[in-house]
Amino acid sequence: MREEFSRGRMIFVSFVVIDFICLVSSNMLAYRLYMDYSGVRYRYSQYSPVIFIMLAAYIIALAAFNPLRCVLRRRKRAEILECLRSVLYSFVLLTLILFLTKTGAVYSRMIVFLAYFFYFVSIVLTHTAWKYLLKKHFVRREKATAILMSTDAFVNEGLKEAGKSNVTVEGIYLLKDRKQEEICGIPVMPDVNTVIASICWDYIKTVYIYGLDRHMIPDKLVAACREMHVPIQLVDFKYRIVDVKTVTNEDPKYGSLSFLEGKRDIPFPIRRVYWITETEASLHRGFHAHKLNCQLLFCPYGVIDIILDDGKEKIMVRLDRPEKGLLLMPGLWREMIWQKSGSVLCVLASEYYDPDEYIRDYDEFVAFR
Repeated sequence: MREEFSRGRMIFVSFVVIDFICLVSSNMLAYRLYMDYSGVRYRYSQYSPVIFIMLAAYIIALAAFNPLRCVLRRRKRAEILECLRSVLYSFVLLTLILFLTKTGAVYSRMIVFLAYFFYFVSIVLTHTAWKYLLKKHFVRREKATAILMSTDAFVNEGLKEAGKSNVTVEGIYLLKDRKQEEICGIPVMPDVNTVIASICWDYIKTVYIYGLDRHMIPDKLVAACREMHVPIQLVDFKYRIVDVKTVTNEDPKYGSLSFLEGKRDIPFPIRRVYWITETEASLHRGFHAHKLNCQLLFCPYGVIDIILDDGKEKIMVRLDRPEKGLLLMPGLWREMIWQKSGSVLCVLASEYYDPDEYIRDYDEFVAFR
């Protein structure tokens, strides 16, 4: 709820106030109807403690389950279900409190049922009406806004690509944050909950995913975007030559240290690692493409040429230094040519080995493209 309040501020508070008003007025209506039709005569002061307990139960449910999450962007069906969930949570908490404290008059049970029924109907209607007014007069935005999700290695490139699409990036979410507060003047969001809150209360139009495998998108974010009807635009590239971090010792006898760091450098989950050694010059391997597999190739020793084919054009990338890597997305035909005996090829892959995931026939590959 902290993220909702920090992003929504007074608009978020307005929904809380509306819920309070609906809860109190529903109780007053239920009390009056019960008094009129039951023939029972009790003082309102005997029932009023139950109303305060209802308000307390609502606050507890709000803090624990956050029923107002995504409220500004929820669709009608999701709004009804979430309001029902909020009422059920509050009712269960109220029941526990009344049972433990033995509070409330005997007749108040029927009033409680009526009050929560009226409360459910009223919050569905008032939330819908209030959202319509807010969207029309306060939070309507004409420009295309987005949140960029990427890695340290590709965030600047992602910002450039978003700019080409005439998208204004309002926030950045990195898979592995280095505790940066902003990049290029754009705030960096610390966690996925902040991203979801921003999409709702800042009325973000799209989530722009750059250079990441689909497995790296948090399920929580996907569910929230589906609930708020916000599109996720997955933008990838065919390949990228990347720098493998390398530290060279001043004393040559200690050599150099090269390393890669998970989510900071590699935009996919590492499910398989393999390497090819003890090779001879002029060896040709590969001759396949992948349907789903993302890979990072590097050559810690020797010289290997990688020929890439997207079905329209071919390009050759030479791996001849430990600090040079090649990031490959699915849908590229590749051939590896060893130019030096003993050259070593190391591969980090996003998928487990599955022979059905390979495309080994070039005509089939062209048809797949």
